[in-house]
Amino acid sequence: MKVLFVSSGRKGFVNPIIENQGNSLRRSGIDVDFYMVSGSGWKSYVKDIKPLRKLIKEGGYDAIHAHYAFCAYLVNFAAVGLHKPLVVSLMGSDIWVHKFYPSLARMFARCAHWKAVIVKSQEMKERVGMPYAMVIPNGVDMERFCEKPKVESQESIGWNTKKLHVLFPADPELGRKNWPLAEDAVALLNGEGISGLGVSGSIELHGMKGVPNEQTPMLYNAADAVALPSFYEGSANAVKEAMACNRPLVTTDMGDCRERMDGCKGCYVANTYEVPEFAELLAKALKDGKSEGRERLLADGIADYQIARKLIEIYEQCTV
Repeated sequence: MKVLFVSSGRKGFVNPIIENQGNSLRRSGIDVDFYMVSGSGWKSYVKDIKPLRKLIKEGGYDAIHAHYAFCAYLVNFAAVGLHKPLVVSLMGSDIWVHKFYPSLARMFARCAHWKAVIVKSQEMKERVGMPYAMVIPNGVDMERFCEKPKVESQESIGWNTKKLHVLFPADPELGRKNWPLAEDAVALLNGEGISGLGVSGSIELHGMKGVPNEQTPMLYNAADAVALPSFYEGSANAVKEAMACNRPLVTTDMGDCRERMDGCKGCYVANTYEVPEFAELLAKALKDGKSEGRERLLADGIADYQIARKLIEIYEQCTV
């Protein structure tokens, strides 16, 4: 089976999340090609209609898998009359950023006959208002993201091994990731000291800006805890990657975090966006030292090869 992935390419490369999913399908025997939209803004999508149509006509694809709603809209215009089944993954921002985005997606899904719609969490499914949408989170490459010695990881990236380190697994400048809450929580712990941590005033907070995809597993393993207080997510990949490395972590109640982490040792979900609560949970995570996240992911079927099997079933059903 041959599948074309269509996604945004405004940064000049395929989103690592989408690339990882394509590679997991390749390992499962699916022939996957990638098409990246050449720029940002609606003009780029219009400009890509003709070249994408040419590729679809000549590529011999059994199905097209568009990631993000606007890439699906592009495919709908580019593939008019070509009768190629379209699978659409809604990723999160394409639903949450503007209140009219869900209505737009519903209209295209109905009028353009999307064969299958994938969302990343139950919260997204309710937001987009498509009862037929399938909840399938992005899978995690369990070979790349696995537990490694913490001190060795810290030494390899130059972190002080005598301090505690909290990783904010995103660019601090991305407003929706809510860096200020993580920063304020760490400042509170440093200012007051927490009994049992063995340190006072020596917790360091690290962002993850401009880090190559291949280096991210080392950062997770170097962290004493991971903190992601986002305002919204689809299904936060950083959370699952941290869990795959058995790192303790704290998040806010967004996306599928509560479903993914509830009852898992070393994983905490804050009920509010208040600094004292987030700081208290972060202190617990630091005391735990590690989580049982990897075992939980495997039990929930979130490994990349497990998700690949689900996608292949969808492709097969759409091409009958």
